[in-house]
Amino acid sequence: MTPDPSARPRPVNAWVDAVYVLTVRSFLDRQAHVRAQLERHGIAFDFMFRHDAAQLDPALVERTFGPSDLRAPHQSLVLKHVEVWREAVARGWQRVLVFEDDAVLADDFVARFDEAMRAATDLAPGWMVFLGGLDTKVPERYFLAPGPLVELTVATTEAIVHDAAAMARRLQWLETHRVTLAADHLMRRIDRDCGIVQHWLRHPIVEQGSVLGQFDSVLDGNRNRHGRTYNVLRNRWNKFQRRRLRGWIVQIKHRLGLLR
Repeated sequence: MTPDPSARPRPVNAWVDAVYVLTVRSFLDRQAHVRAQLERHGIAFDFMFRHDAAQLDPALVERTFGPSDLRAPHQSLVLKHVEVWREAVARGWQRVLVFEDDAVLADDFVARFDEAMRAATDLAPGWMVFLGGLDTKVPERYFLAPGPLVELTVATTEAIVHDAAAMARRLQWLETHRVTLAADHLMRRIDRDCGIVQHWLRHPIVEQGSVLGQFDSVLDGNRNRHGRTYNVLRNRWNKFQRRRLRGWIVQIKHRLGLLR
């Protein structure tokens, strides 16, 4: 039964069993940033410090990863995500919200998150909801979606909600497969193989501080090559032309009967 959409928004922690922030022990500036972001919205959370790149267990890396060009920071992020899934399944948690440590939350995060989780109650088990992607190119159908959730494969991993079935299926997949992909590509691959349905928010509520110029990227060397000013300008342009401008064009085409 779908909850009353007119009801007052529930706190974020009322919708999920746990909130994790994936970070590295030495990233004190990022930890201070994300702590301020989450406290502003009254969100209780835990840092995931295990599997930092500098302290990776060689035996675990050997068991988990196959031959690839993944560097230690990429392997670390994958293992941190997997650690959250393992803990959630072991504890019998039904929903977990995971942030990366450069997450920037929208002012209306709580209300939008509440809206998304109310919609998610009607989803079949085995789903994830991506909360970011504001500067990412999306298909035309995205702009015509009637509800808060749009079925679409994840772009990045700055903020995601997983349900219990999705996390359990991923762990089963990992028992028989070696990892050769970065976290976002890995989730796309596993979820496709395991019938896990990925969703975006029609109106994203999290952005990446490394894209907004607040931090240098740890994983994306292309961003660091261009510098923060370039990244900020590129992000603003992408949001304008990929969302606002393209959204206007799609709506006009739809009204003219050119899109169904």
